[in-house]
Amino acid sequence: MDKISVILPVYKVEKYIKQCMESVLNQTYTNLEIILVDDGSPDNCGKICDQYAEKDSRVQVIHKKNGGAPAARNDAIDICTGDWIAYVDPDDWTEINEFEEVMKVAKKDNSDIVIFNTYLNSDTNQKVMQAFPEDFITEDRELIYLMQLSALNKNYTPYLHEWSQGFPWDKIFKASLIKNNNIYWPTHLKANDDVVFCLHAFQYAKKVSYLNKTLYHYRVNPESIGHKFMPDRIQVDKDIYNEMLRIKKIYNLDDEYDMALYARIVSNMWLCTKRCFFHPDNKKNFKQVMTELKNTLKDEPFYSAFEKVDRNKLDGGAKYISLIRHNNAWWIYLLYRIASMKHK
Repeated sequence: MDKISVILPVYKVEKYIKQCMESVLNQTYTNLEIILVDDGSPDNCGKICDQYAEKDSRVQVIHKKNGGAPAARNDAIDICTGDWIAYVDPDDWTEINEFEEVMKVAKKDNSDIVIFNTYLNSDTNQKVMQAFPEDFITEDRELIYLMQLSALNKNYTPYLHEWSQGFPWDKIFKASLIKNNNIYWPTHLKANDDVVFCLHAFQYAKKVSYLNKTLYHYRVNPESIGHKFMPDRIQVDKDIYNEMLRIKKIYNLDDEYDMALYARIVSNMWLCTKRCFFHPDNKKNFKQVMTELKNTLKDEPFYSAFEKVDRNKLDGGAKYISLIRHNNAWWIYLLYRIASMKHK
């Protein structure tokens, strides 16, 4: 029976970690190596991790100074001994038969990556995020390339446009794919490290399978980085886009990669109106905010993205702000105000 290395970076999730760990420890597939990386968590998470290690010999704990989830996952990759690697976020949880179901496919198909569906859980709602219409296995490089592009923008996903392929926890990876190709998590980025990881993984994957079963619960956490005000979000995004452009160069990818990235940039600019420029915690005055927005739209890669993006690959507010191309910050503000009024 193949061993699965289950990697969990742990930081300030005392409220959720027990539910997560119980779902992993009680899996119907038992040949697991569970690596908890206590990333210098200031709460009781480190103690809770040690308690699980005392109870179950499959659990091992790394205690380290806080360095971020990507570095924590890399530390686990360095020591893991499994045939397969699964990533679980400690504020999420799994179906009790997740690994059993996925391993049936992984062993039968001998795939490098197996994809499955996710429940999107909020406090009041649960929604199934289906990646594809039906089970498949493929070695078609063009199809795998579309999955890679969909990590940048979900509207490049083959067949369905509901769910991006830029997440690691709705997949299981052959350990040799990760280790033989030195696919480590980028530690210099403040966000979207999961997308970058998946871009590399799809580049090297020769065979990918999809299991049309919903096996993972992703918790929509309002305290996550994606929902918080980040005053330096534009610079954070520029660093991310530069890394994504670097990936295009090292793998010599075609212009379709640029188009997927442009769609991501324009879509994220719409998100930045809410999470950065016009966020209530932004202490800059209105004139300063508008000047910053105007300068951003003139800067690269934002300028090229607005000039060249395929509007058919955009949704919602991003589709509307793309109409202005690069030179009208006031139109973006107006659209933001209209959207805000609709949600009141």
